[in-house]
Amino acid sequence: MNILFRRCLMTAVLLMAVISAHAQSTVTVTGTVYDEKGESLPGAIVMVPGQVAGTSKVSTSTDIDGKYTVSCAPGDELQFHFLGYKSLTRKVEGKTKIDVTLEPDVAMSLDEAVVIGYGSVKKADLTGSVTNVKMADIRDMPVTNIDAALQGRVAGADIMSTSGEPGATTSIRIRGTRSIEASNEPLIVVDGVMDAISDLNDLNPEDVESISVLKDASSTAIYGSRGSNGVIIITTKAGKADSTTSKPNITFKAEAGFSQLPRKLDIMNAHEFAVYRNEYQVGQASQSEKPSVTWETPVSDLVLPDPASYGRGTDWLDEVTRIAPYQNYFLSISGGKGKTNYYSSFGYNDDQGIVKKSGQQRISGNFSINHNLFKWLRVGYKMNYTWRHTDQTLASIGGTSYWNAAMYLSPMIDPDESYNPYYGTGNYINTPTALIQNNTHYNVKKSLTQTVYADVAIIPELKWRTQASYWSFSQETYRYYPSTLPKKKEGEGGEAYRYSNPRHNINVESTLTYNKDWGKKMHLDVMGGFTWQNSKSETFSLSGSGYMNDELKWNNMGAVQDKNTYTASTSLIQKQKLSAIARANFNWRQRYYLTVSGRMDGASNFAANRKLGFFPSAALKWNIANEKFMRSAKNVDELSIKLSAGLTGNDAVSAYTSLASMSSTTGGYLFNGSQPVAFYQGRMDSPDLTWEKTTLYNLALTGSFFNGRLSFTAEAYYSRTNDLLLSVKTAAVTGYTSKYANLGQTSNKGVELSIDSRNIVRKKFSWTTNFTISHNSQMVDNIGQEEYVPMYTSPGNNAFMMYGYKKGYPLNSLWGFKYAGVWHSEEEKEINKSTNAYISATSNQQLGNPKFVDVNHDGILNMDDLVYLGNSDPILYGGIQNNFSIGNFKVGVYFTYSLGGAIYNFSEFYMGGSRNTNQYRYMLNAWSPANPDSDYPRAGFLECHVPSSFLVHDASYIRLQNLSLGYTFKFKKKWIKDLTLTATGSNIWLWKYYNGFDPDVSSSGTSSTLRRLDIDAYPKSRKVIFSVQVRY
Repeated sequence: MNILFRRCLMTAVLLMAVISAHAQSTVTVTGTVYDEKGESLPGAIVMVPGQVAGTSKVSTSTDIDGKYTVSCAPGDELQFHFLGYKSLTRKVEGKTKIDVTLEPDVAMSLDEAVVIGYGSVKKADLTGSVTNVKMADIRDMPVTNIDAALQGRVAGADIMSTSGEPGATTSIRIRGTRSIEASNEPLIVVDGVMDAISDLNDLNPEDVESISVLKDASSTAIYGSRGSNGVIIITTKAGKADSTTSKPNITFKAEAGFSQLPRKLDIMNAHEFAVYRNEYQVGQASQSEKPSVTWETPVSDLVLPDPASYGRGTDWLDEVTRIAPYQNYFLSISGGKGKTNYYSSFGYNDDQGIVKKSGQQRISGNFSINHNLFKWLRVGYKMNYTWRHTDQTLASIGGTSYWNAAMYLSPMIDPDESYNPYYGTGNYINTPTALIQNNTHYNVKKSLTQTVYADVAIIPELKWRTQASYWSFSQETYRYYPSTLPKKKEGEGGEAYRYSNPRHNINVESTLTYNKDWGKKMHLDVMGGFTWQNSKSETFSLSGSGYMNDELKWNNMGAVQDKNTYTASTSLIQKQKLSAIARANFNWRQRYYLTVSGRMDGASNFAANRKLGFFPSAALKWNIANEKFMRSAKNVDELSIKLSAGLTGNDAVSAYTSLASMSSTTGGYLFNGSQPVAFYQGRMDSPDLTWEKTTLYNLALTGSFFNGRLSFTAEAYYSRTNDLLLSVKTAAVTGYTSKYANLGQTSNKGVELSIDSRNIVRKKFSWTTNFTISHNSQMVDNIGQEEYVPMYTSPGNNAFMMYGYKKGYPLNSLWGFKYAGVWHSEEEKEINKSTNAYISATSNQQLGNPKFVDVNHDGILNMDDLVYLGNSDPILYGGIQNNFSIGNFKVGVYFTYSLGGAIYNFSEFYMGGSRNTNQYRYMLNAWSPANPDSDYPRAGFLECHVPSSFLVHDASYIRLQNLSLGYTFKFKKKWIKDLTLTATGSNIWLWKYYNGFDPDVSSSGTSSTLRRLDIDAYPKSRKVIFSVQVRY
């Protein structure tokens, strides 16, 4: 028993000694891993390396707050790793708390994948001109469409609003305008699918993972006949698989705020307009032999004897606008484990317009799933659905409706009145308020895109990918003008309109890619494949007038009183395209790069003998930073020179333009009481019609310094577009006035610079800056036998060219007469009879009437006197983003700018001296005997101006586009990661010369080549949004 007791006691003592020794040799270390901005890094790896290289004794990862706990020996080392950051090693040396800060790894950032056509490439290996947009900056902006948020962020991309109306698109020009009659908008590719959306409003910005903008031929030639205007590639979000947990990532975001008219026009109030009308009365009377009133007549004896009594009167812009509510909700769930990952989202957006009863509601849904069936096979499915209801603007702000548009109406007319005494001799009108109260006009758009794919790894170096997608889209338009409108006559009835446009698009593509590395010496990847596309578009419309039951609106359109007021039309357009594509990338020791690509397109929308086109490109790159002689330049991360050239095309021509067309009419004689249908050839065929071709050359210098603290890209380019698609005049003997042909040439040249800098990077404070600046010059080199091609003409009895194309002048040229002030004296008029230096728009050369330079001194104002008045394109444009991070508090400040360029203020045709409308306030300084030195026309001199330099303004502006303030609360509870509160504002401040609402407008839409055309443009609003985002 004693022996047994002694043995047990000895064993206990030895065990306690071992435990004590182990306790003395083990320490528990805690700490936090931060990034360079002082923010915690969840998911960072913390490990104690083992004795064998590549192994570890202990390994853990940081939690959602970046904290870790690890047990190790006092003499061990801790290694910290996080993707995209440099690894860090710290000796324990008995410490129990070790906090570390990881620095970004520039080499890793250069290994980031950049999405290009039909694939991706490492950023360091990129040979073409591609801009990646920082999505974090865009998500803080209160916008419902992506293109508006891109403005100023991409060097070489001039992005303009077509309208401030909710749901309106933007007009995008990448490195200038090339075509005259075909489209100049870039190709949009979503998740590798062309024509997968109707416009960028079909995408919820919250669902977008990345945006790449392809600008040079080396990048865009792989898209062949669709690539001449540049390419925007959008990749939507996908879930990320986690090997340790299947817990989903849940994000919920709610936004609420308001929109408002940011600024008013400097136009007259009722008091001022009464003074103006009195001056008009005197001016008119002074032309008669026995004037009833003269310039010396007291105000009390004029038609409006007490102008001050009218006060401010009616502010028609206030009557039709409002402070509009805004709300947006977004929920996403993503995750995965092992072989499967998924992403799903739902969004609802309600963006009410600042013009009453206008606005858009959007519901969006996104779902994707990817699964590795085998080690060699990965399959996936993606779906994006969008429903949009857009209430169209019911009343005109300006434009050509000078009798009832809001900005034109006299402030002396009461909002409830329907009689305009200043429209001609006086007429009843439908006022803007009446149109808003009575009319109905809305669109419903539905878009559904579905994509399936399969990736097959035949061998490690050889992969096959096949993808098929189906896009369906429908647009329904409903419009009704009731019989109760003030201008309607008794028994006239209402007017109804319905329109339907279903569209379908099928894309199938298959590529084979070989990718091989020979150590660090050489890399080669080769891709080849084919694509097939089939698209179909149908339209159906009905319109009629004389409906006596307003309650039915468009639901009984056959119930018209007169069938001559009822019309129906239908159309069908089908197109097919088959293409073969190929690309090869080669580099030697990551110093010398070569990329070649080519695409052969065959399209059904061109003539039978011109359906095929080949579009090649090549690019060279020299990475100077990897040369041996640069090894001593420790602060140079990258320094490369790129050179590329290639040929792209533009197939944006209607499907059957090359064919002769048949037209029909029922306007002939009556036979046996009926009117037969007659058919005739309405258009000549164009048997040689083919795509426009653009040859593009690009030279670039890129650099990155000081471990990524400063990087830049500087580029210069030149492009030439031949075989322009134009409607040209034909000989009269053919029986036709025009036909389509490939004729003419345009050219673009420009320079771009983008700079990214991390100015201050500290643990609790950081400041980063992104800056872009661009210049583009474009020219009409040849338009065949045509002297000029007018694109927009002036209102009034004589239509003169305002915007048009002429050889040797910029594409977006403004044309008009040279304004020379007004006639100041009879002596001046007498001298002009002998010199013919000036001419008036009419034979009436009354004092105070405008005069214009008579270019050819023939005493007649006609097209021969038109002169070049400037270019609507800016000299310089771009943006600057500054982001500040102070702990968990973030501030973003974004300015856009456009310097130079010219714009017509269309409203001044009527509001710069006419007799029918309200006037800009400067007309209070109009010429009169009491104000003889003024060069503003006398009051009410005519109904409408002719186009001239009097109406042209500098389009320069600087805008505080976005200001965002946000704070993130981080929680230790496992069920909630963080909560972020943000306040954002857009269009906060604007400096401009233009006296209209905003010079950043292109109301001709995206289908036109015109830029900065402000005709009845819906004003761009100012938005203020408050949001809360929770991540679980």
